[in-house]
Amino acid sequence: MLIISTLGHRGGLLPFKVAVTLLVIGLLVCTVVAVVELFLLSVVAVKKKTLRLDYLLLAVACSLGPCLALYAIGLEGFRAPRIHDITSDRLNPPEFLFTQQDELLRENSLIYGADGISAEQLGAIQLEAYPDIQTMIVPIAARRVYQKALFVGEVLGWNISAHDVVMLHFEAYATTALFGFVDDIVVRITPLDSQSSAIDIRSASREGTSDIGFNAKRIRLFFNRLEEELIDSNAG
Repeated sequence: MLIISTLGHRGGLLPFKVAVTLLVIGLLVCTVVAVVELFLLSVVAVKKKTLRLDYLLLAVACSLGPCLALYAIGLEGFRAPRIHDITSDRLNPPEFLFTQQDELLRENSLIYGADGISAEQLGAIQLEAYPDIQTMIVPIAARRVYQKALFVGEVLGWNISAHDVVMLHFEAYATTALFGFVDDIVVRITPLDSQSSAIDIRSASREGTSDIGFNAKRIRLFFNRLEEELIDSNAG
């Protein structure tokens, strides 16, 4: 079930909800079987009887799925709120200007706060869960920041779908490594004056009510890598 759900969704053969349902059931079954097998192996070991190799292999095999899921999601992912649209500017989130709602298979809206809860409610939930995700201000000219931001997006493996050097705006999408979930991204650079800029990013999942923390992780990683690039460029 784990293999079918993952490969089926990545290959476009299974709808998102079906794939996620299979994935969750598969993880639960694997967890139960692994726990039972490990308990039985412990009893056998205590009684100093011969361990059955097939039981041991079954326990190891069933542990792989839950362990990979825990590694990919992390503890923060399990605690993540049931939202899927994260932005550094909750009051004026970057808009998708080139990405179209009906362009690809997409369950969620590209409009901030249009998926069951208002923009104000969404912003309040995000603020409580991810208070560190805020607009990044740097003492560097906007055009230079834009070039570095675009470069960082490419380095992170994003597929750049549109960019506008005049507006200092670009859009992209990224696919999660293990499960193949797709998220849309928009980055906006705003000149504050001739030598300083504001950097905002928004990352939204195409499907699902919760992003299990992936969008917040992506934004943090982007800001961290961009900060490193800007520091290195200034040092050079």
